[in-house]
Amino acid sequence: MVKLVINALPLFYLSLYKVSVSVCKKIRKIQERFFWGWGQEGRKIAWVGWDKICRPKREGGLGSRDIRKFNYALIAK
Repeated sequence: MVKLVINALPLFYLSLYKVSVSVCKKIRKIQERFFWGWGQEGRKIAWVGWDKICRPKREGGLGSRDIRKFNYALIAK
């Protein structure tokens, strides 16, 4: 359920426009803060690397999408 919400938020914008690198970084930062301690003060611990979060579930990841690649796929469609 969490994956659906995280990936659905930028869907409309990504399907219409090619986003810049800075926008992709900002969206990724929001996703990272969600996974690694949203709202907490001080240092946060990343228990899982971002590459593992973006892997498909069948490969042991969480199935989240890489925003840049997802944007290219939506525009190509």
